[in-house]
Amino acid sequence: MKHSALIAGLLVANSAMAANIPDFLDKDEIMNAEFKCLGETATYSKKDQKYVDMLWDETLKYLEGYAVALSTSDGNCRNSDRTMFQTNTHDLKGPQYMCIMDRRDMKLMVKHIYTVINNPDKAKACFGAREDVNWIYSPGGELEKNSPVAKWLKRTTFEEFFDNKVTNKEVKEYGREFTKNFAKMVTGDDIKLPGAFPFDISANALPNLWASVGWFPMYAEDSERNKRNFTKTRGNYAYAEVFGHWGLLRIDEINNEKVGAEVGMVTQRIDSFYPYHNHAISEIYYTMREPACADEFQNFAVREDSPLVKTISENDTTREVEFDAGMPNEPWFWANTSPEHDDLAYFHQNTIHAFNYNGANCHAKPEEKAIVTVWARSNAHDKRNDYGTTRLCESSERPNTPAMRGEKFRCDLTKTKY
Repeated sequence: MKHSALIAGLLVANSAMAANIPDFLDKDEIMNAEFKCLGETATYSKKDQKYVDMLWDETLKYLEGYAVALSTSDGNCRNSDRTMFQTNTHDLKGPQYMCIMDRRDMKLMVKHIYTVINNPDKAKACFGAREDVNWIYSPGGELEKNSPVAKWLKRTTFEEFFDNKVTNKEVKEYGREFTKNFAKMVTGDDIKLPGAFPFDISANALPNLWASVGWFPMYAEDSERNKRNFTKTRGNYAYAEVFGHWGLLRIDEINNEKVGAEVGMVTQRIDSFYPYHNHAISEIYYTMREPACADEFQNFAVREDSPLVKTISENDTTREVEFDAGMPNEPWFWANTSPEHDDLAYFHQNTIHAFNYNGANCHAKPEEKAIVTVWARSNAHDKRNDYGTTRLCESSERPNTPAMRGEKFRCDLTKTKY
């Protein structure tokens, strides 16, 4: 335990030294911040507090690495990383890019993260291990075995979740394999952070956070929405939230300003297709696994105002649209991503996007490989819009079933309010 305490101390010390505030942020406001938590401050015994402290230290490190990556020049932008936001246009101009700090929601999210890491004692009052939440899970296996925090938490494991809460037999079988290989999916030599990151924040470097954050296999259980998803994807996908309304660090306001950030991580097995979908909130992904073949990890993203997105019907709250994925140039609307090329993707609200993960022929054991990403959303505080729901699109010809590549599909877009 002395070794663990030393590591924790170094993490805090390094975080305090490294959290330099970008000059586009108000340092006086950040250094004198006041926090309002979501919920009551969690309290722990002295025995338990040491595990919470270990989890907190790794949380700070994760958030710091993310904020620095977003707000550091990449040679194209000032005080900002560059991001792809659309994979092609109606006139086939190719992927569209911008400086991510040009977006107000990104400035606010980064500002709030820098405020947390520069006021760790105040922010910690809003932090807890969330051991009382029964819908987030431990991956179990090697990750839990190698994490004293995860062993202390004793969350329900993925294995127990898929055995007891999933009724679809095919999803259950995929889930069991996903569980078996999860540790190999998020660790290893081919896990690689994009160059914008100042240090490693993967499970290789922060084992307690990745084992203990609380993962949610969002699509595994039967629901009306999941009729529009693929069984393979449903059993091979999970996300976790570090900072946000449902995460470990739950902050309502900083300096009387609402906090909309949700920051975490996503894992999805290769050789699976995350169907076309959309949501009324901006979303961001950093790719952090090196692909074995050029087209292993592919993104699709088309903005709601594209001429290719045709309105079918609409009411006061929703616009039903159709996109023809059977057009001759459809493959041009998919862009490869890796830690070294188009590593960052930003999806504006209502952007229709999908993820196609290949690689079955690139690996000796494809079942052990997955896309791993740093994930975030930015506007979760806005109650005027349905910011909590991911809307899966459907086949135009086969309603309420997932759309395949090469066919028309329909989506419901939220009419966002400002």
